[in-house]
Amino acid sequence: MKTSNYYIELQMYCHGRYITIASFDQNSCEKIIHELFDELLGDHQASDIRRLRINLLLNDTEVSKTQLRSIHCTLDELAENTKIIIKKTFRSVNFD
Repeated sequence: MKTSNYYIELQMYCHGRYITIASFDQNSCEKIIHELFDELLGDHQASDIRRLRINLLLNDTEVSKTQLRSIHCTLDELAENTKIIIKKTFRSVNFD
């Protein structure tokens, strides 16, 4: 399996734009990272109740990142998604 450098960014909508509030570095294979993203709660469309966003980014070069996927979520969904991300990251770092 090909291993690449992926990032998951957590963002919130503030003053007309999204700002990054957290970032997870995911050195994982493409299949695993997309399976993780498939488990996340939320919607692909932004709305008034979904002002938080999670982006999956691929680090193409040292200066360029490509956004692969994005999901919008509520605060409750973000809390659950953060648990999912941390559990998968912990398993990947400690058991793979």
